[in-house]
Amino acid sequence: MSLDWHRSREVQTLVCATAFLVAVLVLGVGGCAVNPPAGDTGLRVRVTAPVKIPAERAHATFQRGRLANVSSKLEPYCELEVRRVSPAQGARIESGEFVVSRINSRLLVDPTTRIAAITLVSSCSDPLFQESIWWLRSDTPSDVIYLRCIAPYYNCAFGPPLQPPQVQQQVGRYLAVGWAKAPSQAATQLPGVSSEQ
Repeated sequence: MSLDWHRSREVQTLVCATAFLVAVLVLGVGGCAVNPPAGDTGLRVRVTAPVKIPAERAHATFQRGRLANVSSKLEPYCELEVRRVSPAQGARIESGEFVVSRINSRLLVDPTTRIAAITLVSSCSDPLFQESIWWLRSDTPSDVIYLRCIAPYYNCAFGPPLQPPQVQQQVGRYLAVGWAKAPSQAATQLPGVSSEQ
């Protein structure tokens, strides 16, 4: 057999392995739209004003109490994720009451690609982003999956994900965020929070 055939075979193997690795990373980093997990953190989210999902997107973005077409990644913001990409005319969420069934959080180097901070070494001049995902469950059929919020941190300082009052500041009049009952004074972090790295 010729040397060119062996090289061609090695290139094909390398391409296939790379494609497989990329697929695993995309699924691991971006995730798949799945049913919200069972559970109850005690938090509730209610739609209080119509939320417009922009055309050909699967989330609405909130920043500083307003719906935003584009958010500044240098300030806190939240995204309400739905199951389907909206059509050309956009979509609206008119109502809904949700139990926050679980909260996941992790530190990211980039909130768009969702690359975890442990995978890349960054300098103190680079921001880090604390992501939290509130999985939303409803007793009635709904396209809403979760509320994702980002807290940016700078100068090698990082802290907790956005807390309910901070989330309320971002979502403004569109969503009401609150506890089903008053949280314990002894609680140091949100119940049901699991850290994903």
